[in-house]
Amino acid sequence: MKSYALQLILAVSVAACTWAKPALRVPVASQPGGAAPNQAPAKAPAAVPPAPDRWDAQRRQGIAFVATGTEPFWTLEIGPERGMRFKSLGGVDSLNTPLPPPSQAQDAPVTRYRAVTEAGELVVTITQRACTNDMSGETVPYTVAVQAKTTLMPKPREFTGCGRYLGDYRLHDLWALESMDGQAVAAAQFATKDKPYLELNLTSGQALGFSGCNGFGGSLTPERAGLRFGTLRGTMLACPALAFEQGFRKALSGQSFAYQVENRRLTLKNRATTLVLRKFD
Repeated sequence: MKSYALQLILAVSVAACTWAKPALRVPVASQPGGAAPNQAPAKAPAAVPPAPDRWDAQRRQGIAFVATGTEPFWTLEIGPERGMRFKSLGGVDSLNTPLPPPSQAQDAPVTRYRAVTEAGELVVTITQRACTNDMSGETVPYTVAVQAKTTLMPKPREFTGCGRYLGDYRLHDLWALESMDGQAVAAAQFATKDKPYLELNLTSGQALGFSGCNGFGGSLTPERAGLRFGTLRGTMLACPALAFEQGFRKALSGQSFAYQVENRRLTLKNRATTLVLRKFD
């Protein structure tokens, strides 16, 4: 399926310099190829529907991270407002706690939470290491260890399993690029007269994009503090704004970003790059 999706993006991109990419209600008079006044304007891309996957309900409830394990079966949900909710099959060691500040290892991709309440103590360690679920065979990005102690079970019990960050459901949409590192981006810069855009798909774990003439695509992984783009691959047609297009794709490819969503705008920021995008109407 991923291969088919990438082939589709490449096919669309090859035609990009002769066929107008969808844009934000580009006026008819400015359509590439000199569209006649009686022609219909180019349509904006259809809005991406809310992710119809098994994690959508949790995303909408503000759950940022989920984990499961077997022998015995257990589940964990973490969210800024919901705190940490750990539940095991037996229930004696189940706990609900506020979300404590995370402790980040200095020399390894490990995040640790420790919460102590009147009901007990819960310690969660999340390691960025691929983990395969014993029952489903699914491989996810994080290995999780849980240590639980309750008033009913004063001796700590340890659990291991697999987890994933779900991502913010507000990100699952189409976003047109407005500026890059403080420089405004105008449709007139590109042969198609259409702005670059990103489609962030949390369901498939993909980021698809259009950089003004060329299309590209790659993986998208939610993280604790933001998003991580995989290596982005696409076409390299020699269009007039090729230098900008290459810079745009390079700024995203293989990089992690913190994000902010406000007033229909998405800001992606890391140490090297700041991108401001606007949600398609």
